[in-house]
Amino acid sequence: MSADKDDELLALGAQEVFVGDLTDVDTYTRALEGCDAVYHVGPSGIAREKEYGFAMIEAAKRNGTRHVVMSSVYHTIIDIIQHRWKRDIEEKLFESGLSCTVLRPCDYMVVEHYVDFPWRTGVLPMFWSVRPDRRGSFIDIDDLTDVAAKVLTEGSKHYFANYELAGPDKLSPHEIATILSRVMGKAISLEEQTPEEFMKKNYGLVELNAKWRDHLDVFESISAWYSKYDFIGNSNVLEWLLGRPPTTFEAFARKILASRSGKE
Repeated sequence: MSADKDDELLALGAQEVFVGDLTDVDTYTRALEGCDAVYHVGPSGIAREKEYGFAMIEAAKRNGTRHVVMSSVYHTIIDIIQHRWKRDIEEKLFESGLSCTVLRPCDYMVVEHYVDFPWRTGVLPMFWSVRPDRRGSFIDIDDLTDVAAKVLTEGSKHYFANYELAGPDKLSPHEIATILSRVMGKAISLEEQTPEEFMKKNYGLVELNAKWRDHLDVFESISAWYSKYDFIGNSNVLEWLLGRPPTTFEAFARKILASRSGKE
């Protein structure tokens, strides 16, 4: 991590920044020294994701960390590579004897993908089938972080809970494009791409090196499953934890566009 990234995190409110290889148990143990709780958001879509999770669990055991909160994924039972990895980390966590809570969010409402890119180009790229009968659920990351903060601060009230977290919408890619067209006041078209095309076009890559090939394996696994099945959930648990209705996709898009123009 560069010094600029350190400064960025401190400006966001971090009290301290720790830099190191968090697949190394000794390094992760030092990172957790003096911490009452840990919120583990592992790097998603890389082959070493399980190593990060297992190192965190061992480090928490060594430190006697009171509460481990893990960010996992909705429907860990389905046959997608990263779902298998997260399921294995969950299993290790519950075998550890640590007091823990698992948050299982559905797909994120990613600002760069669902707002910035369509606003700039007029195109919403998707790397799975854009059939109108394929639907997905989405969660606003602000809603997810509100839940994480609640669970961390309330502590024991949430020990040994698994919370599946989904927003209220169940949208096809066509419905997403329709919402974006309405919110942005211009036509947003869908473009179905292969996972490799998506990565090259949207990440500015000419060729995929070994690191990006790991990501491609995950993207292809997601594409294969999402092209056949709905990835949908129920918003009741999220609403209960928030104490308010979860953010809809349209409200999310309007919020981000307003922030881009300096409005409330």
